[in-house]
Amino acid sequence: MKTIPTIRSYFTFEQFEEVLQKLAHQQALDAVKSLAQGDVRIQIYGRRFSVLETNRVTIRFYAKHVSYYEQPTKSYKDWWGFDVEEKLFLTSNHSTKISFMAGNNSRETAAKQKKVGEFIDKLMSESGMQIIPRFSLQSKKA
Repeated sequence: MKTIPTIRSYFTFEQFEEVLQKLAHQQALDAVKSLAQGDVRIQIYGRRFSVLETNRVTIRFYAKHVSYYEQPTKSYKDWWGFDVEEKLFLTSNHSTKISFMAGNNSRETAAKQKKVGEFIDKLMSESGMQIIPRFSLQSKKA
């Protein structure tokens, strides 16, 4: 049985949701303005996106889970994406778990992990997000 590779992140789920909501908004505007991309599907509940699908990207928002996937070309070799969810256990200071689909060998897995990591780093950096530590261990002097 093949396991899905994961990455841990210090960014909170709320930070991912905020950044990906902004990205979904921008992608929706671009898709509606150009209409050259083909089909556009947008679902909004209240003031928040639930689903954005274009010929380029799919972003889905759930209660405590977000997925981002770029649509593949005809060969399906360039398909990639990731899921973000809260990390509920306290074994580390990481706040979120990022799962991604990878290839059949370790080299493909490492390449996808690098691509996902670089995309997230760029996305968070451009949005001005700062890491928020989940907890800190400080020694106190008596």
